[in-house]
Amino acid sequence: MRRKEIRIMLAASFLVMIVLAGCYCYEVYLDYRVPVPYNGRVMAVPIVEDLDFLEGKERRFAEVNPGICFGGALLPYTKDGTVYLSQNFAAEEWVGEITADTRDKFLCTLYDPAWEDKAGSIRDNHIFKLWLVDGESYYELSMAVCGMPVMTINTGWAEEQDLGDYDTDPERFYFDPPVIYYGQMQLFDPGTEMRQYEILESGVRYYPRGASSSSFEKKSYSIGILDAKGENFDTSLLGMRSDNSWKLKGMVADTSKIRERAACQIWEQFAFSNMEVNEAGPRMEYVELILDHDYAGLYGLVEPVDAKKLELDKNDVLYKSTNWMIPEDGDIQEAIDRRWRIMSYIRIRHPEMIADYEKAWYPLRDYLGVFYSEAWDGSPVEEKIYVSNGIDMLLFNMAVSGSDNYFKNMYFAADVAEDGTYKMRQIPWDLDLTFGKILSGGFNDDETVVYEEAAIPFLRDTKPELVRPRLQERWRECRESFLSTDNILELLCENRDYLIDAGAVERENARWPEYSMSDDIEDMLNYQKRRMAWLDEYFAGF
Repeated sequence: MRRKEIRIMLAASFLVMIVLAGCYCYEVYLDYRVPVPYNGRVMAVPIVEDLDFLEGKERRFAEVNPGICFGGALLPYTKDGTVYLSQNFAAEEWVGEITADTRDKFLCTLYDPAWEDKAGSIRDNHIFKLWLVDGESYYELSMAVCGMPVMTINTGWAEEQDLGDYDTDPERFYFDPPVIYYGQMQLFDPGTEMRQYEILESGVRYYPRGASSSSFEKKSYSIGILDAKGENFDTSLLGMRSDNSWKLKGMVADTSKIRERAACQIWEQFAFSNMEVNEAGPRMEYVELILDHDYAGLYGLVEPVDAKKLELDKNDVLYKSTNWMIPEDGDIQEAIDRRWRIMSYIRIRHPEMIADYEKAWYPLRDYLGVFYSEAWDGSPVEEKIYVSNGIDMLLFNMAVSGSDNYFKNMYFAADVAEDGTYKMRQIPWDLDLTFGKILSGGFNDDETVVYEEAAIPFLRDTKPELVRPRLQERWRECRESFLSTDNILELLCENRDYLIDAGAVERENARWPEYSMSDDIEDMLNYQKRRMAWLDEYFAGF
């Protein structure tokens, strides 16, 4: 036993010696690459006393990164000569090494006290200076440190789409992009307490998205992650689900940039606490986007709501509503007759292939007939919906004041049985007009406005004994946990503080002054306090 312990100790000592020797050799190697005196390093970059050694060298400029790497990947770069380094502002120490891409170049910087205040330099958007020296020339570069993930997309080529005509395929005519762009994508994720630093490099397919947002200069995008062969590549981004399809939302309508993420987080809590039905909705994380070597600003990276997320099978149908207008039954019949996936402002998003259009449209057609067209025949309509989901949707939308999310900007997922009967569930989407924000772009400080879809109010009036006790009990349960006023206010403040601490506010406003971002959310917080107090009274008598 004693010999075994000795062998283990000797082996451990040998490994330590190898590591120390490796560190020494690495340090010697780094020193070899820097032919000028320097005093220490920061993130492996030598700190020189002065720049006299640059005299006589040619200063050069580049529209693409001239060779500054982090973790083996070229750092995000804009044409004005700025590189963008992603770091977790909550971590005390700088993480990683900034290096030149080849041995015949070296990096250096001057002493800057901001290096000693990581959190402050990120929050204040301090710009560091770097010099990349290459033989008889050099590049003088700025470096912005972003306290959140940074995504780059560099376009390689574009393909035009033949959208056909309205009568043949109105969905393709209206919603498919006229041009799809292809290129390369990087995502620098500084991690969290639960995730380490990760760098993803992949192919990408993208195009501008959104009906109302398409009129803004700051575009939103749909993106697809591709592998080396150009095929769809499922991967987890920023701790979210593993998939190839994502949305980049410009958040132009919301000057605070916090409403959508906060609302997504609240719906996630509803879904987590409902054990009866899958209510999985959109999740969102912040990124800063560099598009074709231009700083594009602050974006929300969002998981789509789709059949995969909702665990739909081949018999189920997923509808998306993009308007408050309730279609007439004749509109649905026209869509069936013409074999259309779109009718008025409703789109069938699943299944991808439809064999029987009447069968595919039936669940929504019946749902609208019962709850919106006074076609109820007295049958047990509570069997047509998941009551717990309908209650959650109503409570959620009222709590976040979803002014754009009652019938519009909702997914209706019909779980269809073999006999054709269905149960409908609802999932919210596009949650930027919340917490008092309204479609006109203004702020409605009237805390008594009602935002509700028809199903649960219909059951409240026709089956009060079924709905009212359950709704009031669910409201009390949520109010005692994640839906408490303090929790909601804290969530809003946490998202606001994150954007401030990450240094994104100044960069976003410099890039998009016409969509100026404000970190003053006092009106929103005061509104939410009044709103929750009023809702307690409202649901007590629901």
